[in-house]
Amino acid sequence: MDYKFYTTDVFTNKPFNGARIPVFPEADGINDNTMQLIANENNASDTVFVLNDEQPNTKRLRIFNASKKEVKPATHTLIAASKVLTSLKMLPLDSQTPLYFKNNQQVCQVYVTNDGGEPGLIIQSQQTRALIDHFVPTREELASMLSLIPADIGFDQHQSLIVSCDVPYLIVPIKSYNAVRAARFDMNAWSHSSAPASIAHGILLFSNNTDNNEADFHARLVGPDIATHEDPPVAPVMGHFANYLCQNPNTKPGTHIFSVQRGANDQRQSMLSIEMDNKEDSQLTVRIGGSAVITSVSTLLV
Repeated sequence: MDYKFYTTDVFTNKPFNGARIPVFPEADGINDNTMQLIANENNASDTVFVLNDEQPNTKRLRIFNASKKEVKPATHTLIAASKVLTSLKMLPLDSQTPLYFKNNQQVCQVYVTNDGGEPGLIIQSQQTRALIDHFVPTREELASMLSLIPADIGFDQHQSLIVSCDVPYLIVPIKSYNAVRAARFDMNAWSHSSAPASIAHGILLFSNNTDNNEADFHARLVGPDIATHEDPPVAPVMGHFANYLCQNPNTKPGTHIFSVQRGANDQRQSMLSIEMDNKEDSQLTVRIGGSAVITSVSTLLV
C-alpha cells in the first residue's frame, strides 16, 4: 500500500529548525515490524504513526525511534501529530476543544490555538510528581564526566540534582551557554562516579546565559545513549526541569512562565514555552507549548 507522511519541524516557526518529526496520519494497516523499519529509514529522533479511535477528537499513537524501540508519546511528538491532524482537518482546530491521544493506558490531552484558520501554539498539560535525590557526584566528578572544569558547574543557588518523573535524569546547572555547548560526555568518568548516577537515563545541562537569545534558559541532553554529535529533543525532560526549578529557594509559590532554547545558534534551534503552577506540594502542573511547521509531504511505497 501507499502511505502519505508529513515531515514536521517542532518547537519552531521556521523550517529547518527545531526537532524533525515525521508523522503518518493514516497508519492503520502498518504492522509493528514495518513501523520500526520505517523509523529506521527516516532516521529521525522519533516517527509518529496515527491510528483511528472510536472516541470523538481522539487518535491512537505509536511512536518508534531510530534506536530500534517503541517509546511513549512526549510533547514534541504530540505537537507534531496535532499540527498535521489539525492542518488536514482530521481533528478540530478549536482552542477550547481538547484533543486526546492514546497510547496503551496513557491518554494525553492537547490544546491547539486557532491562528487565522491554521494551527498556532500547541500546548500539552502534564500533572507531574517528582522524586528528588540530592546524592549526586561532586562538582569535580561532574566536570570530569562532562569534559569541563569545576568552575563551569553551578550558578544562582542552583544545585545538581537527580529528578525522577517516572524515569530519573541528572540535572546539572552550567554557568554559560558556551560551556553547555562545549560539554562532551565521558563514559569512563560517568561509570566511575561516586554517586548512583548510572540510574539516570541522561544528563540535562542548562544555563541562563543563552548567548543573547530571547530564551530564559538554554538546555542540552547528554548521556550514555546519546552520541557526541547529537542534540536530542529536551521536551521529554521539561517536567523534570520544572520540578527541579521548584527546588531553588528563589522560586516562589505561584505561576511561573519561562522559555527554553535547545540547539546551538548555528544548528537546528528549538524554542519551548513552559508554564508551571508552583503550589509547593507533591504535584506540579506543567504546561509545555510550542509551534510547528510542515516542511514536506511524501508517499511511502510499502
